[in-house]
Amino acid sequence: MIGRLVRRGSKAPLGLAGLLSITLFFAGLMASSLAIDRPQVVHRLRHGKVVLHFEQSSNATEAKIWLLALVPVGILLAVAILAMLWRRGGLYVVSGAAIAISLLLPRDLSTWTARHTRRFPTRLDLIKDSSASTLASRGEWEQNARDTVISLAHWTIGIAIAAAVIVAGLALLRRLSPRQAFIAAPPPVVTGEPEVSPVLGAVEGESRLVRRGLAGRLFGSGR
Repeated sequence: MIGRLVRRGSKAPLGLAGLLSITLFFAGLMASSLAIDRPQVVHRLRHGKVVLHFEQSSNATEAKIWLLALVPVGILLAVAILAMLWRRGGLYVVSGAAIAISLLLPRDLSTWTARHTRRFPTRLDLIKDSSASTLASRGEWEQNARDTVISLAHWTIGIAIAAAVIVAGLALLRRLSPRQAFIAAPPPVVTGEPEVSPVLGAVEGESRLVRRGLAGRLFGSGR
């Protein structure tokens, strides 16, 4: 079924969706990382006391982050495949879908940012703020990730709007452009003796006889 859609419809919506998927994927990657990333908590016995030790997130969590980042892209590509059936309006549908996804993506971003900061009490690199090797304070990475998601979402919206405006402008120019004037075919070239219709020739012959007879009566000529 998908193969039929590709053969029958225009591929422009799919191409636009592929372009918008670049920024949308990275925005989804950062958002999903803020939403579900968590360190591995290990209980270790140190000096007779149980100490919590934080380690990097598990491979399963990393896989979930990448899969969730592909969800917005998959939705946009699915919309683009369906929009291929609508040749002239398919690009508008893809642009509208990209704008809607970009607006919904950072909806709970503030909540995810605060929750991610609480999950990593020793920051994302698992180094305490009091350590001399730390380069950023706790919560700074989360704030930068939040700003990155918002920036990429804005870029996606901007590209989608620009694509829709370009398509609308080209359609308007196509309608306003004058149509090609109709050029009549040149008359056929006549060579040699002109062709005379048999009916026309008979009429001309009779008119000559009548003129000759009338002239003979008027001037007394028998011929």
